[in-house]
Order: sequence, then structure tokens, then C-alpha cells
Amino acid sequence: MTRPAAVPALAAVGLVALACAAPARASLVSGFGRSPLALAHFAGGSPPRLLLAQRIIDREWGLSEDSVYVEKDVPDWRSAGGAMLMSAAIPGAGQAYAEGPAHGVWFALAEAAGWTARIVLRRSGERAREDAATFAGTPTDSSSTWSFARWAQATAENPADLERLYAADPESYYDLIESDPRFLSGWAGDPQSTRQRFADMREASDRRLRGARFSESILWMNHVVSAVDAFRMAHIHNMRLSPSLGLRVKSGWRHGSPEVMAAIERRF
Repeated sequence: MTRPAAVPALAAVGLVALACAAPARASLVSGFGRSPLALAHFAGGSPPRLLLAQRIIDREWGLSEDSVYVEKDVPDWRSAGGAMLMSAAIPGAGQAYAEGPAHGVWFALAEAAGWTARIVLRRSGERAREDAATFAGTPTDSSSTWSFARWAQATAENPADLERLYAADPESYYDLIESDPRFLSGWAGDPQSTRQRFADMREASDRRLRGARFSESILWMNHVVSAVDAFRMAHIHNMRLSPSLGLRVKSGWRHGSPEVMAAIERRF
């Protein structure tokens, strides 16, 4: 019987609350009208301005206080780049670094053989060149194997141009009297056989000098091949260590913030 009587009482309380809230709502609306952040339909005037604020958070990153992380060198690990550079400078050195002194010996022997061949062939070729020049003799001397006077007497030509060539470029002069038939008469004795002997000496010199240049090419190739092989050998050496290496990732919370730690481990 008391429940129906409570309905008018609740209605009366609601009317009183609404009447009290009306002035508060009017004050709130007028307050929005004066606020620079009030919406346009509340202010009834200019559009609102957007105010932005930025917060700067300074934090130092690094190892935590209880970190047990330490840096350690992996024993027997070899730098592939370092091995390559070592063999590029001294063939065989990178192989010895990667696998031991016994490795890369063939590259070292090839380097020694290449330098020996280059030095011997170059010196022999230069000596043969000098012997050929000595055989031809000084052209200004009429008793030389080839002389200006003998050629001028046989051809009635003026040797002035040939003399200038000899003074400026002796090698071009020797090539000319060896190959040009116009200067055959300048040779002593049997001109054909004498010139052929001179040509054979020059050809022997050319062969030895070509061999010296070929040795230089072999040396360069030995450096390149040795560098590539040292890189490969160091890489293969390191691959044998990889089964004992692993990556461990651990995550959690520390001081109210997430924390992730990754570490490379080696198992012994």
C-alpha cells in the first residue's frame, strides 16, 4: 500500500531537481560562450581555435641496472673481409690467417715464382736488347756493322734525317734499319745475313720482355684469385662455428615499461 504513494513523492522530487538544474545549465551555456574552446553552436560567434600541446619525455637508453650482458670475442672467429684484404696484399696471407700457416702456400709459391720470372725475363730481355745495339754499333762510326757513311755511299742519300732519329729515339732507329729494306745497304759484310742476325737478337729480346709482361699479368691474377679464395675460406671456417651460436629473445616489464632483450649465445 505504500508503493503507490511513493510515485507522487518521486515526481515532486524530480520537478524540484529540474528547477534547480535550469539555472546551472544556463550558467554552463554562458560559460561555454565565454570560453575560447567552446563549440560554435554554444558560442554563437567565431569558430573555435585548436590549441596543441606537446609533452617531451626524456629517457636514457642503455643497459639496465641488473644487466649481465657482456661483450666477448668468439674464439676462432675469422673476419672474411680482413682475410680478403690480407691476400690481396700478400697472396696466401689471408688463407694462413683463416686456416693456419699450411694453407695458402700455393698462392705464396705462385707469387714467388711470378716475381722471379718477371725479374729474370726482364733483365735477360734488356741484356739482349743491349747486345743487339752493340752488334749494330754506333752508326756515326764508319767501321760499325751499320753506319751512316756506308749507307750514304751506297745510296747517295743524305743521312741527316736518320741521324736526327738516332739522336732522339734510338729504339725507333733500330726498328727502322731492321725492317725497312731501304737501309739494307748500310749493313757490313753480307747485308742480308748481317741484318738477319741483328733481327734474331732483337726478336729474342722481344720474347723475353713479353714473358716478363705476361708474368706481371699472372701476378695480378694471383692477387685477385687469392683474395677471393681467402674470403671463401674464412666464410667456410666461420660456418663451422654457427651450430654453437644461437639467438635468445626475452621480454618483460621493468619499472612499469616493456623491455625486450636479444642476445647471441654460444653454447660450450
